[in-house]
Amino acid sequence: MVDIDKTGQAESIDRRRLLSVIGGGAATALLGTGVGAAKPDHANGNGNGGKNGNNGVGPCTCDGCPDGTFCGKIEGAPEDGETYTFESDGDSFSVTVESVTEKDDGEVTCFEFSSDDVVKQVCVKGGPDTATYDDDPEGKQLCAPENPGGQQSEISNVSFCGARLECYQIDLVEGKVIEDFGDEGAYGDRKFEDFSVCEDGSNEYGLEEQNDGYEAAGCTLSWDGLGFDASDNTAQVDVTLKSAESEPCTVTLAGYLLPEGETKFNPETLEEQELRGYETEELTVDESATLKIDLDGGD
Repeated sequence: MVDIDKTGQAESIDRRRLLSVIGGGAATALLGTGVGAAKPDHANGNGNGGKNGNNGVGPCTCDGCPDGTFCGKIEGAPEDGETYTFESDGDSFSVTVESVTEKDDGEVTCFEFSSDDVVKQVCVKGGPDTATYDDDPEGKQLCAPENPGGQQSEISNVSFCGARLECYQIDLVEGKVIEDFGDEGAYGDRKFEDFSVCEDGSNEYGLEEQNDGYEAAGCTLSWDGLGFDASDNTAQVDVTLKSAESEPCTVTLAGYLLPEGETKFNPETLEEQELRGYETEELTVDESATLKIDLDGGD
């Protein structure tokens, strides 16, 4: 949805361009009163000879950001090819400007951006009015409104409502949960299955939803319906103990927050994973259970 007091534009591009890595030239984040502001890292600190430079941060252009996001602001027009990173209260997100539209005199009127994070709303100020884009704004041409004279306004500032995209490692294992890999090491041969996924359901990797029987640490387990639900940020599985060298067997479903910037398991950063939730059941042969965990942090 695009909300403009007067008039504005919202033209979809042919494809959605995503960054696999936030590249060089990332913006330096500044903090204002409840607003994270960023500018490209130019030697003179102004950018474009000072025309579009960010020397401070004013109020967020958006009236209010959606739940779970915070406001990051660019003072001045966004610059083509630059990556802007916003930080607030331990959270952060980045956007990269993929293209800009300029008038003959160099005034920037529109732009497109991409992000590996969550961006739910973008508010583009130009002249006396603001255009608000809140319907999947990434990969679309976002423009300042026309001015009262009917001319396309130059972008004076842009606010983004976003947050870091969280990604998770989900482990189905025999035995008790490991709360700190730095202290206790990895699950090793106690693992039945594992997969990674991001909170919006993207970047799913390594998931085996169903298995008729897999042995780990003397317990043979079957499972069905293993997966992640992006609508409520939970993971769930139905399990049945098929056989055991010694009963009962302890079965645990555990979920961990992956380190920032990672979308799948990396053994080199195992110790940086943060436990978000787990559920444990003791099963005898032919006994079944449903395990469900909340990745927002509830056990």
